[in-house]
Amino acid sequence: MKTAFAIFIVIHGLIHLLGFLKAFEFADIKEFKMPINRVSGSIWLLTATILVATAILYLSDSSLYIGFGVTGVTLSQALIWQDWKDAKYGSIPNAILGIALLISL
Repeated sequence: MKTAFAIFIVIHGLIHLLGFLKAFEFADIKEFKMPINRVSGSIWLLTATILVATAILYLSDSSLYIGFGVTGVTLSQALIWQDWKDAKYGSIPNAILGIALLISL
C-alpha cells in the first residue's frame, strides 16, 4: 500500500511536467487549450519536483514528506485555479493527497 501511494504521488507530480513542457514549447500539449507563460511553466516544474520529492521522502520514512506534500498540493491547486478549464480534474488527486497528509499529522 505504501508503494502504491508513493506511485500515485509520483504520477501526479509527473503530470505537472506537462505544464512545463507546454510553457517552454518542448511539446504541443493539445489537451491544454489555455496558454501557459514561462513563469507558470517554471512553477509547474517546481511543483512536479516537490511532489516527486514528497514520494521519495515518504518511502524513506522521513517526516519531512508532510511539509513537502502540503507545499506541493498548495502549489498544484494554485496552478489548477489559474488554468481551471484545462486542469480542474487535478483537484481530485490533490484532495486525496491532502486528506492523506492531514491523516498523517
